[in-house]
Amino acid sequence: MATRQRLRVCVGYNDDGSPVIKHVTAKTEMELADRVAKALLDSERRGEFVKANEAPHAKEAPQKPALPMFKEYAEEWFRVYKEGRVKPTTAGNYRTILEWHLYPAWGEVRLDEITTKGIQEFLNTKKDKSHKTIQEILTMLKAVLESAKQDRLIDFNPADDHRLVIPSKRKKVREALPMEAVQDIIANLGKLETMDQRYMALAIFTGMRRGEIIGLRWGDIDLENNILHVQRNVTFPKGTNDPYIGTTKTESGVRDIPIMPMLLDYLKPGGEPDAYVVGDEKKPITFSIHRRMMERIRRTIDLHGACSHVFRHSFATMLNDAGASVKTIQSIIGQKDFKTTADRYCHPRDNRKQEAVEGVDKLLCS
Repeated sequence: MATRQRLRVCVGYNDDGSPVIKHVTAKTEMELADRVAKALLDSERRGEFVKANEAPHAKEAPQKPALPMFKEYAEEWFRVYKEGRVKPTTAGNYRTILEWHLYPAWGEVRLDEITTKGIQEFLNTKKDKSHKTIQEILTMLKAVLESAKQDRLIDFNPADDHRLVIPSKRKKVREALPMEAVQDIIANLGKLETMDQRYMALAIFTGMRRGEIIGLRWGDIDLENNILHVQRNVTFPKGTNDPYIGTTKTESGVRDIPIMPMLLDYLKPGGEPDAYVVGDEKKPITFSIHRRMMERIRRTIDLHGACSHVFRHSFATMLNDAGASVKTIQSIIGQKDFKTTADRYCHPRDNRKQEAVEGVDKLLCS
């Protein structure tokens, strides 16, 4: 028969100072130790063993690290997931949204203090912007907060809520120039310097984007077959003057454009295959050179308020007026979205590329 374990424990004191003894018994030493501890914690001597206001055996709760402010986290997100992984132009657009829109509103706000209600109130302050611009701002905010959620810094993404509404229906619209304005500009091209003439002629007669024109090399022009090959795009990432040579804006941007007769005079006699058509240099022109060129052109002839992109719209509209089909126009101007091409410029017809550009040539000569 196992011997029971016994111990006399002082659980308090009488008025005369003599100890109050309690006999504690158990089957094992371990059980005896637990009972002695319980007897003391239940006694008036508890304060000798446990600090005031502290539960027995209590452990300090781990301190939750302080959540970062939105700007602090967003900068880290941009560095890790975007910088060097997207085109410089795209990275520049991200920085613009962060620095001009998100940081002024949320930069010094802790991640867990951003609410869906607060986001909607923020969006409401942007109602003077276009629908597309506000959507881009919300998309960026949503991406940063989704990353914070994946990092378990916040429990949910307040920007991913179906209640959020874009408070603007306004769209950025660039109207095509009237035919008379285009004809007036063409009639005055001879007043421009050679490089300026080439730039304007390419803008008017091809519908190329600004960066595609700046990135065009003489080797991309096939005068024997009257074909112009669009293969690259030049951009000026935010805050830079030097050109960045990259791929076209979309995959559909890589394309062949028939050279219409009115354009040929501005492309002769040509140059070295590796030289750039606008600038005659081994590298594209800089942003400041382009800006000065446009200022020089505007001082010399009337562009009727048009910027480079307006000529792209104008050319697409002229293709439509000449009877080109939606698919043909989309192919010539290198637009990714068929619906955008159809909605902005076109009525369905069926013509080939060559017929389309020849039709524009006849239209302009009328």
